[in-house]
Amino acid sequence: MGLPTGEIEAALMARYMGDSTLQGLLGNPTNPPGNVFDAGSAPTGQSFPYLVVFPITTQQGRGFAFGTDGKDVYVQVSCFTQSGGGAQARAIMKQVHELTHNKPLTLAGGFTNFLLYFDNEQEPPQNDGLTQAIFHRYLVCTQG
Repeated sequence: MGLPTGEIEAALMARYMGDSTLQGLLGNPTNPPGNVFDAGSAPTGQSFPYLVVFPITTQQGRGFAFGTDGKDVYVQVSCFTQSGGGAQARAIMKQVHELTHNKPLTLAGGFTNFLLYFDNEQEPPQNDGLTQAIFHRYLVCTQG
């Protein structure tokens, strides 16, 4: 069985685009809908604020199944703002956390019972001195 990383990304993007509270914090964008992007879809010069759901990474896991090594899968959600300072970015990421941490995902292709658990947060300074960025990383877990 392959890792359903694409399905995880699509499910999270749909969840974020469909939440009215988060969309209000993002300015209720209509073109493109949601201001939620994956790795390659955030265009140069994109208006702020917006979210990027990427990267999804894997590493050697702690679980073993049928004698083979398990994988730990992580997803990163990044917020970028310019107006409103860090407070706007923190408000957006608070709602992202509400929509993500310990919430089940049912994925396309028949994958079920996926949960995401908050792993860490970073607020790295941006080189332009104008943009605020906050990154959340979530561990993807399954339950039997």
